[in-house]
Amino acid sequence: MNVHVPDNARRDLALVGCPQCMFRFETPNYRLGMRHRCPECEAAIKPKYVRRAQDSGYSLSFHTFLQLLTMRPYRDDIVPLIGAWFGYEAEYEGRSLTIRNAAGRAVDVEQMHEMIQTSSRWQEILYRKAGKFFR
Repeated sequence: MNVHVPDNARRDLALVGCPQCMFRFETPNYRLGMRHRCPECEAAIKPKYVRRAQDSGYSLSFHTFLQLLTMRPYRDDIVPLIGAWFGYEAEYEGRSLTIRNAAGRAVDVEQMHEMIQTSSRWQEILYRKAGKFFR
């Protein structure tokens, strides 16, 4: 899966490993917790964390992003941002989260996270909101 990596994320590369073939490769910190295609064996995987890079800028990992969307009180502040930016709505059934667009179709949360991380404005706003919870 080829993904555009924002310039400010290039220095935030974490070392991860493929659980299938044990090949190690780098990925931006903000993609930790997301699906990848192993560059060696081409398996669709969620890589195992080996070493996280020091964060710079305002990037948030996908894992943190999911926490913000699913856990109270975080979601009460974060979901309205998503609604304002994209016109999306969040539905919760137990611990299951579904984000829907204005037409009612399910949205890929990983793609939404990628879009936020490629916008320096949205990235900073989300980071500052998250910061009030994780201090």
